[in-house]
Amino acid sequence: MNFWDALTSWAERLPNKSAVVSLTGELTYAQLAGRAQHLAHTLRELPEQRVGILANDPITMAVGFHGAALAGKTLVILDPSWPEALLHTMVSTLKCAHIMTDFSAADLQKIPATVFTISEGADNAPWVAQELPEDRELLIICTSGTTSRPKAIIRTARSWQCSVEVGAPILKATEASITLSPGPISHGLGLYSLVESIHTGGTFVGSGRWSTQGAKNLLGRLRCNRVVTVPTILDRLFSDMELQQLASIRWVISGGESLSPRIVAQLQTLPSYESCVEHFGSSEHSLIAYSHRDTNEQLSDGFSGQLFPTVSVHLHEVDPVTGIGTAYVDSPFNAIGYDPQTAPSIARCNASTSTLDQARQISDQQIAFIRREDGMLNLHGNNIHPAEIIAVFSTLNMTEVKIHRDTESDKPRLIAYVRSPVIDGELLREKLFEQLPVFKIPHEVVSLNSWPQGFSGKASITTLSDDAPEILKRIQIR
Repeated sequence: MNFWDALTSWAERLPNKSAVVSLTGELTYAQLAGRAQHLAHTLRELPEQRVGILANDPITMAVGFHGAALAGKTLVILDPSWPEALLHTMVSTLKCAHIMTDFSAADLQKIPATVFTISEGADNAPWVAQELPEDRELLIICTSGTTSRPKAIIRTARSWQCSVEVGAPILKATEASITLSPGPISHGLGLYSLVESIHTGGTFVGSGRWSTQGAKNLLGRLRCNRVVTVPTILDRLFSDMELQQLASIRWVISGGESLSPRIVAQLQTLPSYESCVEHFGSSEHSLIAYSHRDTNEQLSDGFSGQLFPTVSVHLHEVDPVTGIGTAYVDSPFNAIGYDPQTAPSIARCNASTSTLDQARQISDQQIAFIRREDGMLNLHGNNIHPAEIIAVFSTLNMTEVKIHRDTESDKPRLIAYVRSPVIDGELLREKLFEQLPVFKIPHEVVSLNSWPQGFSGKASITTLSDDAPEILKRIQIR
């Protein structure tokens, strides 16, 4: 069922049920359908195929997405975290002559497009659909980028509909789900969880960007039973909230990075907790693989899980020793590729495409992905696998470690960032020199009280400043 038909079906069956709840208010299914229909009439009058949306509020995004879907337009998701110059460049590059927004007009005076807010319209407007091809452009989602230009990924209506319909049962998205998504709504995970929740008749609850107070406000208003987010925000939920505020959470859906054993153990203390599903994917491929994280087990070489139904993966250039190769994904969820104005063509092998992620095939349906931050590094001509270094830290009960190659100085250095209380430097040096060759030993170990967080909610150590409040201690090792 397409996105508009699903929305109107729920609006007819459950008109007064809350579809979207944000810090600014809420919309029932009937109100959402009415406002999206009103917006679609406006969008159909525009001669251009693409229309942009620049929004922090989930209500704006919900109306904008379904209005564009009904009108047959391509919705271009613009990132509120982009610097002004990058925003202007992307608007021009992606040919967004019109942009919907919940920003004030004064903030967007210089933008090279016609900017308008979404009016409330008539909640009881007749729902008139039109037959639209499923292989049309539905969305353009941009990869992260603050200084360099992001890649714009083109998704068809069919690819997104199929991913939602296949993934929803595994990811616990049902009519009974009240989903808290406390991260940015303009990034892949937040946007996907919004559309998924509405398509399956649930209630979506979101602040549009991470804020402790915003999350507390929303959890005080609704008894959310499902959370969709990234590990750094899960970590903040536990550190900033009382356990009672999270007491109704039954299902946790996590993506973007591996969950630490500490966070998994904290999840299991929740009174209503049933299960956690960790998934791996990309904006180019949507869902690829998933794993049920019901134990404290953590794999040291990245993400390991089962392929989603209808997804298959094969490897190119396989290392005969490690079994690791470049993953090519064949899936009905795959994006068309990149907009040619923002990136070269995506790597292809017949119907399969690749973002050059590295993986090891375990069986036909089981696969282990080497997350990009865990991939092999080269320092002064030496190949270094972060998993080897992380394994040494684990012998000291330090399980949350990120290895980074710092190229800012004249001589590139290896730095280990550890989310851990301050440790004894001499003991750490002893263990590292005892178990690793010198070229694999970090030059410096940085103890953090929490992972620094980028706009998307993911851990972002590359932007950590020397005086960042997260830093507890720096230990020079060699």
